[in-house]
Amino acid sequence: MPLSPTDISALQKIAELACSDEPVDARLERALDVTRETLGLDALSLVIDHNGARGNNWHSTATGYHLDTSLIENAINVLDSSRNGACCDGRLLFPIPSVDGYRAVMIGTGATDTDNAFIELAAGYFSMLIENHRLTESALRSTGAVNHHIEEIAAIYEIGQAIDPNDVAPLLDMICAKASAVMGAQACSLMLRNPHDGALVIEASFGLADDIIKGARINVGEGIAGRVAETGEPVLLLDLSTDPRFRDGIKPRSDISASMCVPLKDEDGSVQGVLSIRRHHPNPPFTADDLKLFGVFATHAALAISNNQLYTRLHQKIQEMSTISDVLRAINSTLDLEHVLDQIVDSITTVVGFDRCCVYLLDARTSEFVMHARRGYDNDEGAPARVRFDDGVIGLAARERIPIFSQGSPIESGIGSRSGEYLVAPIVVREACIGVVVVDNSLLNRAIKPQHVDLLATFVSQAGIAVENARLYEAMEEKYAELNVLYEQSKSISAASGLDSAANMLVTTASRAVRCDGAGLLLFDMKRGRLKMQASWGSLTRYADEIEQIARNEECVEYARNQRTPALLSPESRERSDGLIANLLNTLAPLGANLMLIPLITEDTPIGLLALNRARTEAFLASELKLVSIVASHAATVLKNAISYEQKMRQRVLELTALYEFSKKISSASSLEEALDSILAIVADLVDYDESFIYAIDHEREVAAVKAARFRGKPEAVPHEEALDGGSVTSWAIKERKALVSPDISRDPRFSEFGTGDRPVRSLMSIPLIVQDEVVGVLNVYSYSPNQYTEDNVRVLSITASQGAAIYKELEALSALTSYTDNILSSIAAGVVTLGSDGTVLTWNSAAERIVLLKADRVEGLTFDQVLNLLKIAEADKDSLNKAIRSVLDTGVTYQGYKLCFHPDRKDEVYMNLSISQLLNSASEQLGLVLIFEDITREIKMENEFRRMGELAAIGQLAASIAHELRNPLSSIKGAAQFLQKEYEDHGPIVEFLGIIIDEVNGLNKLTTEFLDFARPMQLELKSTSVNTVVDKTLQLMSVYITDNNVVVKENLDPVLPEIQADAKQLSQVLRNIIINALQAMPEGGVLTVETGRASFGGVYMSVGDTGTGIPPEKLERIFLPFVTTKTKGTGLGLSVVQKIVENHGGKIDVESEVGKGSLFRISLPQSGFVPTITAEVDHTLERRTSGELRSSESAI
Repeated sequence: MPLSPTDISALQKIAELACSDEPVDARLERALDVTRETLGLDALSLVIDHNGARGNNWHSTATGYHLDTSLIENAINVLDSSRNGACCDGRLLFPIPSVDGYRAVMIGTGATDTDNAFIELAAGYFSMLIENHRLTESALRSTGAVNHHIEEIAAIYEIGQAIDPNDVAPLLDMICAKASAVMGAQACSLMLRNPHDGALVIEASFGLADDIIKGARINVGEGIAGRVAETGEPVLLLDLSTDPRFRDGIKPRSDISASMCVPLKDEDGSVQGVLSIRRHHPNPPFTADDLKLFGVFATHAALAISNNQLYTRLHQKIQEMSTISDVLRAINSTLDLEHVLDQIVDSITTVVGFDRCCVYLLDARTSEFVMHARRGYDNDEGAPARVRFDDGVIGLAARERIPIFSQGSPIESGIGSRSGEYLVAPIVVREACIGVVVVDNSLLNRAIKPQHVDLLATFVSQAGIAVENARLYEAMEEKYAELNVLYEQSKSISAASGLDSAANMLVTTASRAVRCDGAGLLLFDMKRGRLKMQASWGSLTRYADEIEQIARNEECVEYARNQRTPALLSPESRERSDGLIANLLNTLAPLGANLMLIPLITEDTPIGLLALNRARTEAFLASELKLVSIVASHAATVLKNAISYEQKMRQRVLELTALYEFSKKISSASSLEEALDSILAIVADLVDYDESFIYAIDHEREVAAVKAARFRGKPEAVPHEEALDGGSVTSWAIKERKALVSPDISRDPRFSEFGTGDRPVRSLMSIPLIVQDEVVGVLNVYSYSPNQYTEDNVRVLSITASQGAAIYKELEALSALTSYTDNILSSIAAGVVTLGSDGTVLTWNSAAERIVLLKADRVEGLTFDQVLNLLKIAEADKDSLNKAIRSVLDTGVTYQGYKLCFHPDRKDEVYMNLSISQLLNSASEQLGLVLIFEDITREIKMENEFRRMGELAAIGQLAASIAHELRNPLSSIKGAAQFLQKEYEDHGPIVEFLGIIIDEVNGLNKLTTEFLDFARPMQLELKSTSVNTVVDKTLQLMSVYITDNNVVVKENLDPVLPEIQADAKQLSQVLRNIIINALQAMPEGGVLTVETGRASFGGVYMSVGDTGTGIPPEKLERIFLPFVTTKTKGTGLGLSVVQKIVENHGGKIDVESEVGKGSLFRISLPQSGFVPTITAEVDHTLERRTSGELRSSESAI
């Protein structure tokens, strides 16, 4: 059927649309619109079918027409059965020519003729447009796939470029992020095995929450990741619920569409972690290609981790070699052979890592290897001390100069031998074997690795140079110079000067060797017995004071001292759980940090602790512990040398200080003994000793006698002498005139074993004391331990000894002069006291002690004011003495006082002659005062007694004359009166008056008799007499008289009173006279008290007291004078007679009285009863004064 113009126009429009630049979809829809309009259809649809699957659909409908898509489906089903154009139920169905297996059909509503040529041509255009559409989609898909592959390649390239062996964490995060981006995943994680327990922990992730990352911890064999780590096979999971491999408890998540998990393997094929990824709905599941691609990411991750581990190992190896180099430099820095060998064995066991090590050095004289140092052996394990050069494996290694393996011990034999691998490494210097090192790992039964052999060989070859140097130097220099060189070398090597610099160097080096947050060095303070924070770095700087405060505790000090091996202490360690130790450790690692603790040990002596801390999440590694141990091993030597140097400097300061103190003490010594003890006290500050002695030479007796001794620093008197020509060390030092120092006297054949204490002396020093080329003594210092003293000690003590000897000689001369002066002063009868310019008592002679009754040692050093306070005298007397002393001090004029009266408390007056003058030196400068005094109390009393006796003699002569003159007239008067009584007896009044005359005459006769008795000398009949008996008889005789006077008697007699030599009759007369006076003083009656007892001076006393009227004070001092009475009647001779009888017995009578209350008479009698006459006493006194033995009175000042 020919085409109409309308058809042609429509075809032209369709052709234009086919060639336009519009999108295919737009061109197809517009071409459908043109075709529908040309055919006059209500609706026209174009449907594509590709291999049975519906593809794209395009529709064109007239305005207002609703398309029923179900009619289109039915039409397509009809078309499928005919494959030709058809018109069915008002619908047009026309197939489009097929290209590459797709089918298309036009479906029109409002049927037309299917043979229409226009439809066929339009179908051709539509076929072309559909093919263009398919080609466009195919091109887009190809481009997307290419871009996706490019993204994969770019991601892998970026990962490869980002590999950094130093820091792997950012790279792992990148791998997770890139894998998620390239594979269209929503989450990815990389898990690595924990080195401690093997559990999987997340190290990098993408798309995971923080709580999941922190809480994830999967054991091998558990879950998907654990199974992959266990089996080493990758896993692709599309449906977890139906996967038979994971039916035992793993719950699927509904939001996950698929997941993959791939193992990360190292170069040995061991699984070190897993890489997992997942997609969430509605994303499509992963495919096998995805699993392959994900494996590439896992391979890169494993490679990065392996590179990092390799880098870490290499870095640690470099650090290890650097540390070994430092150790070797430290070994080479010292020339102390023992120290070098200890460093070598310590380094081999701690740095190289062998269990046991033994070093033998070749003794060229015997061609034997001699053991010098070992580590790791028990005390009872038998390593031989010597091995012949050509014996066994050791000989083979020495001859061949190469390391030799042995399956058995080359040095042990018998039951104590351990099985395992042994290695013998020769020490070769200048192509000669000078020794061998024998090592093994038999304690832990470990194999010896090749790298350890190489490391040992390198170490030993370098250490051999240090050994050879030390051996050569040891033969050339002494120990003291060697230590100084060691210190200087250590100081230069460590670039540190002094202990503080060395400590700071150690802390800084350790913090650089191992990454840490803080580091600190604790050193032992041996004298105070505590730990001291010597240096700190980082976080420990803030805690330094707190750490040092805690470390002072004894428990912490003991813990540090017992630390012998390095330790890594996590926050969960048992040591950090509780107690003082935990407090110290947790302060060293604050905020729950990990702690590394390294003991500093040198020559098997701990000197401190090195502590490092790091955050809780970053535990220290064993390799880091080993590295720091190397640093600490070297530093211990450097620190010990620095400590030794500072101690030596302090010792020098101590020596100088001691010498200065010695000069002060010995110059101020007041006696020879004090000076000698001062010498030994200074010696105790300079050296340790058990015994020390100073001998002085006695040339007359030819001995050296001990003048001062100390045991363990304490003074002690030891009477001991050594013959000058004997075989003792003291005699040797005197004869040889030089010092003797012996490290062990028991090994010296010149002297026999000796000792003054319980233990024998082992080491000693004997230093002669020489003054002006004369040996005056010897200083001996002994110790019970060997090897205690050196020539340095002798040098220091020789200085002390020479100074002490000079001062000793001067003090000896001064002591002799002082002794001579003291003898003079002690021989003087007068008291001599010297005062310094400040009033201090300097000397106080023996006469002063007798007169004043104060010992010299009590008053010397006191001021004179203080001495006066010790004397119980009146304040007025003290003031007068002070004025006299001040006057002489101020004016210089000598004071002379004669018959000065002093008034002691409760004692008789004391009389003194006193002279006070200036004490001047040779330059007439005032040094003080001299007081010379003499007790003249006895002389004054004698003078008073002479005076009283003269008066009494005059009175007696007068009384005798009166008595004789009265007696004759009285006798006549009495005779006449008696005659007249008889004549006028009948005349009462005359007889009465005559009786009165006779009574008065009798009274006058009695008076004259008393006069005569008082005047004539009394003769004593001394016999052994009981005072109590005299009292009893007297009271019995006077009982009637006492009763008549209404008086009551109270007796208090001492029943054990001793008998005395006395005249009982005269004592009875004394009591009668006193009792009569007492009764007369109590006219109204009263109480008479009689008492006896022992006197304080060794005799007895008797006292009579009354309750009478008492004696007025103005008469009390005169009652013993003749003719003095307080009564209206009486002669006044009664008490004078009493006093005379008592004094003739050598006694004393005292009286106390108070008016209105009564009186008390106390009679004191000596037990001997001997009383020298006053004339004899005067003669004796004059004799004593002539001989210089003036006796003091009983009552001192």
